[in-house]
Amino acid sequence: MTQPEDDATGVRQRSKAAKEAWSQTNEDMNVIADQRREEGWNVVSMPAVHTSPVSKDQGDDDTFGLVHVIPDNHTEAFSEAFDRGEFHQYEAYRNEVDGFVYLVTELIDPDSETIVLIASQYDLQLSRGMIESAVDEDALYTHAKTINGTTLGSVRHEKFDPLIPGDYQSGAESDN
Repeated sequence: MTQPEDDATGVRQRSKAAKEAWSQTNEDMNVIADQRREEGWNVVSMPAVHTSPVSKDQGDDDTFGLVHVIPDNHTEAFSEAFDRGEFHQYEAYRNEVDGFVYLVTELIDPDSETIVLIASQYDLQLSRGMIESAVDEDALYTHAKTINGTTLGSVRHEKFDPLIPGDYQSGAESDN
């Protein structure tokens, strides 16, 4: 798989296809949100302003997984929804374009009839350590944080293949 060239600052240029993939990811999230609302679910949806694939070797603790930075204007709604439920189920809608994963994560709590949708994108080149940590621990986490680093919530996924690039999958499916 070829990767886009780095620019002078080491930041990869985004292609038109990548920009369209991000736009489509957000559109998909909105369609899913509308469908779930029509089905009677309480839905909170938001795009992450940044998503990092974090390994256990990074940072000061053993936190690893997909760390989503939630925009300030969505943190209250996220916290209220997250506090209502226990999100042991999830679905993931993933696309890979130009070395990036575009992802809608649907966290599901049937008991409170609550769904949290997060649209995100992360760099495949930075995901290897996270995937190795997930394989070692037999789980992957979804973390939501504020821009200042305050943790809003975390969910453990025993089956994590839907969240990672196809080349790294082991055959697991989403938690159901």
